[in-house]
Amino acid sequence: MKRKMIKYSVILLLVLSLTTFVLVQVLGAKTKYVERAPYDKTGFVKKEDYTQDEIVIENTKYKFILDAEDTNFELIDKTTNQTWYSTPKHDTLLIPSDARELFVLFYERKIEASKRMSINDESVQYDKYEFRVKDNTIEVLYEVGGKHNLTMTDLPRQVSSEDFNTKILEPLQAKVQEGVITQRQLTSLLNNYIETDGIRYLKTIASQESIDTFYKFIFEYSDYTYEDYLADAEKYGFETSQQLPYFEFAVKYTLTDNGFEVRLINDSIVETEKFPIAYIDILPFFGTGNMGDQGFTVIPDGSGIYIDHNNLKYNTVAYEKRVYGADLSIGTANEIKPQTGEKLSYPMYGYNKNGYGFINVITSGDAMSTLRAGFLTEVRNGSYAHKISYAYYRYAIRERDAFTFQSSTNSQRVTSWTIDYNTEDYVSSYQFVSKENSTYYDMAKLYQSHLVETYLLEKIEQQEKLNITLLGGYLQKKYFLGIPYTTVDSLTDAKGVINIKNEIQKLGINDFTITYSGFSNQGVKSTSYVKTHYNDQIASRKQLEKLIKDLKNENIDLFLEFSALYAATDKDLNLDKDVTKNIFNDDVYRYPYLESSKVTDKNKTISYVQNTKTSNNVISNVIKTSNKLNNNFVSFTDFGNQLASNLTKKNTLFRNEVAAKQVEMIERLADYHVQLRNPNQYLAMYSDQILDLDMKGTMHPIVDYDIPFVALFLNGYFNYSGPAINVDDSKSITWHMLKAIETGAGLQFTFTNESTTKLIKTEYNYLISTYYEYWMNDLKQVYQTIDGLNINGKDIIDHKVLNLQGSLVEVTYEGNIKIRINYETESYVVVSWETSKLNM
Repeated sequence: MKRKMIKYSVILLLVLSLTTFVLVQVLGAKTKYVERAPYDKTGFVKKEDYTQDEIVIENTKYKFILDAEDTNFELIDKTTNQTWYSTPKHDTLLIPSDARELFVLFYERKIEASKRMSINDESVQYDKYEFRVKDNTIEVLYEVGGKHNLTMTDLPRQVSSEDFNTKILEPLQAKVQEGVITQRQLTSLLNNYIETDGIRYLKTIASQESIDTFYKFIFEYSDYTYEDYLADAEKYGFETSQQLPYFEFAVKYTLTDNGFEVRLINDSIVETEKFPIAYIDILPFFGTGNMGDQGFTVIPDGSGIYIDHNNLKYNTVAYEKRVYGADLSIGTANEIKPQTGEKLSYPMYGYNKNGYGFINVITSGDAMSTLRAGFLTEVRNGSYAHKISYAYYRYAIRERDAFTFQSSTNSQRVTSWTIDYNTEDYVSSYQFVSKENSTYYDMAKLYQSHLVETYLLEKIEQQEKLNITLLGGYLQKKYFLGIPYTTVDSLTDAKGVINIKNEIQKLGINDFTITYSGFSNQGVKSTSYVKTHYNDQIASRKQLEKLIKDLKNENIDLFLEFSALYAATDKDLNLDKDVTKNIFNDDVYRYPYLESSKVTDKNKTISYVQNTKTSNNVISNVIKTSNKLNNNFVSFTDFGNQLASNLTKKNTLFRNEVAAKQVEMIERLADYHVQLRNPNQYLAMYSDQILDLDMKGTMHPIVDYDIPFVALFLNGYFNYSGPAINVDDSKSITWHMLKAIETGAGLQFTFTNESTTKLIKTEYNYLISTYYEYWMNDLKQVYQTIDGLNINGKDIIDHKVLNLQGSLVEVTYEGNIKIRINYETESYVVVSWETSKLNM
């Protein structure tokens, strides 16, 4: 019996400890909610006071007409004579209610998922919105939710006779004398409050008019307050009115030279601590087609994806992806490997209906947005009555995560969210293609024009043909007298760099750049670069200085590669101060995943996610190291290609703030040549060379095929290369060559100077295919093939997909070089060329 008591006591102690841990983690993340300052509503006119049926703003190219009855709008493109509607249309049938929404608001709940609130049902239906027209803009302020009708529970049902006389009756008698209310109205109130044993009881009232009148008399004309109401409710035990969610937000529409801009004004948002906003859907059905309409959606997911609006995938799960990728600080990726897929690195999408198209570009709030695309359908009598293909952005006001409370019998996800909120306006620009029969190529060129204008981009003179990434060293486990220890071993030392350079030159190739990855800090899985630790096994400082000097003399750029986000092990790190924290105040980190089970392998090297302060210190060290080495070519493994919010209560940094700080960091490198690996747009625009650019798009079930959409708008303004051909073994060498031909990309290989057989039984076995001697013949053949096509440095002037599978494509370069590529047979044909001397 005593043993059982001890056993149960231990189990109870463990349960209490776990419960305490959950409470500390979930509740400890909370901070005091601070309301936004009141929004200036000067000039707004309530719907009930607005006399016009329509509000019109217009410029030379577009006319914007907003219906004052329901706030729907239409945009008339004067160039193409097309009219675009804010919600879909149908010739005869009523559009489903979900598709009639201009905006949809979701608010947080503790255990369950965020709750949806219809703006149509909770604002427009009750005429609870206002207009402000100013400087050729239309602003609409929505009041959403709250109590639409008062009930008996809003009135005090029991009041002491003394309080009733002094706080209600006497002030109302004064109002009778002033002529504000009539004696008859006061008598009606008194007749409904029956006095018994020193207490006034309210009779049941059926009339809504009477309830509204009594509420006004008591809470507006008398001295009885809401606090008195709550005190009486507690004293006498009657039910109080339930607090209902209530929100406000304003949206501003502005005409531009290319279309129109929509702005969700963050300062206008009204919410409460009890009902905080999670996110808002922005114009989810603008421009959408329906039955009988043709068209497509293009999304820059990975290389780009194409969704045909008549692909019969109408019941497929909708596409949903966070702009700039998943947040490293949210979710369970530190335990279970996320589903693989390419990244959405650019905040835009393109939409085509019946040959006319537009792009929707986020210009503010991109990092806090999620792109959603899919089909909303309705079936009647066994056939589709509606088939509405949509694409839109969902804008997050705060972040949320969940902790799984696990007991011996069941588990419960406990949701927590940031009390702090994102304060950035959401702004997106709808830009219209000014031609009929527009294609995704036209959309890419329109977006390219947007990027050129926004970032003042200039054309590059020459596309880099080849980049060679060389791996410096790795951490090896050894034994001394049976005692294990780790030491750095070489894969490519300074002499090895020269050797591989010479071997490439022997192939007749002299136009290439070199990236030296893992040149210090224990190699390719580097410790934090807040300090640079040279290693004689790879390259000492003096050896690097000589290597840089020798390569400069041959006009070969040597990029030294650093890691700004991840740090392998805690060397040089203060985990409390230098590492990003999640919403539960835990360190954010990653282990490699076991491919067999998709769970983390904690026997391998841990990588911590450094916070923005530490990343900035890394940039300082990069500048210091580069200056000492007299080298201004720097590369980053992970800078700008992933985001990690810092969600501690004392120092909350949302994704948009982290991205802004990364921009500030890269601007410190304005005097350097910067090379980045598959960066997001906010840093890509500052790069001199992009490596590892995605050449594939995510094959989501709704997608028909991928397209090189990203390459089409980067072409001519950026140097870019796809993944290393010899490392990405998911595709053949020929496939990679064809992608380079199709996209105008440079080639990339990753090499080691020493044989990689020694990596087989290590955690670096994923680099087994990098020994340079295996690849010299392939490198020569691929390089010479592309070089012989004479497409390097030429702009892509058209791109087409020629079959339903997307496997047959045709790309045209300036100079009338037209090449047809077949990915099923992995072959190409030059259809037309600049000179007759091109070799096929």
